[in-house]
Amino acid sequence: MTNVDELFDKLIELGQHPKDKVDTVIVLEKIGHFLDEENRRITEKYQNQLTKAQIAERIEQEIDLRRVLERACKDFDGGYSMVGITGYGASFVARDPAGIRPAYFYADEEVVVVASEKPAIKTALGVEYDQIREIEPGHALIIEPDGQLEEVPFIAAQPKQACSFERIYFSRAQTQLFIRSAKNWAS
Repeated sequence: MTNVDELFDKLIELGQHPKDKVDTVIVLEKIGHFLDEENRRITEKYQNQLTKAQIAERIEQEIDLRRVLERACKDFDGGYSMVGITGYGASFVARDPAGIRPAYFYADEEVVVVASEKPAIKTALGVEYDQIREIEPGHALIIEPDGQLEEVPFIAAQPKQACSFERIYFSRAQTQLFIRSAKNWAS
């Protein structure tokens, strides 16, 4: 992030107390804050109607990760492809609005794989390039615990500004893969 100082100050305004002024801490704190708010919103909606266990089930069913990302990332400035997973098993990959950082995915009935380059996915899974899709700038790939996935906009896209460093760096096969087995989605 290029605006860590500004994001740090915004977290303080939200009542958070980030331990450090580094982008990883800031991003985790900001997403965590809005994830907590989403949990609170759903809890308050049902607090006089359901038990705590039933509310926990409703949170899993009704939490809106797109909304969380929209609120958390609106002030982020810089290139990113962030991967996260919630306590109930939903996952997301969020890509910056200018497409500075690359992000591609492959999905079938057994796996969802996300990587910064197509060749890593092709090599790891033996799939064809036309089966691998790019996550659009300003979009998030949201993977539900049951394996359903959806690519949704969470921030307004900007003119694409792919970083040439990224192309050079990621051409060296130093890519991270995010793989989840469908067998693990339900647990």
